[in-house]
Amino acid sequence: MYQRTETDPDRLGQLIGRELSTAVVLFHEAVGKRLGISGTERKLLDVLDRLGPSTAGELAAHTGLTTGAITGVVDRLVRAGYAQREPNPRDRRSVIVTLVASPALDRLGPEVFAPLGQAIADFSAQYRPAELASIASYLVGLTDILREQTAHLLSPQPSYERPPDEHPAHETHGSS
Repeated sequence: MYQRTETDPDRLGQLIGRELSTAVVLFHEAVGKRLGISGTERKLLDVLDRLGPSTAGELAAHTGLTTGAITGVVDRLVRAGYAQREPNPRDRRSVIVTLVASPALDRLGPEVFAPLGQAIADFSAQYRPAELASIASYLVGLTDILREQTAHLLSPQPSYERPPDEHPAHETHGSS
């Protein structure tokens, strides 16, 4: 856990990054739980809210999830009543996913995100504008690093598994 007494900059950065990412994931899981969905499903609702009606391919591009994974998440959101599929007027092979108006989603603003925003504003008030600019720069940099590392993890990687025909125990050396 992050200790305010940590002085090693490398260790401090690692601890802050780990603690912040864990807190964010757990926060969104808790928000999703209020809606009866997972944190991933909740964040896909957020992406849909920001992008507007979108295809599975567009959602995959913005989340890093495969189109197959997006289909599963959208299936669950449709069953929960938070999203719907409509035929894509530009491409008959795909559908457009849209948010469905929901009292539960409407309550998130005043019940969850307004208090969060106020708590962040209250916390931020202790910093001078120049300090906030530095903090913002740091957080934007962390966000960029997370996006880059996510893209790297999702890119095709060479396999380090031993191919099935390689069996070192059966190798013979020097015989022909």
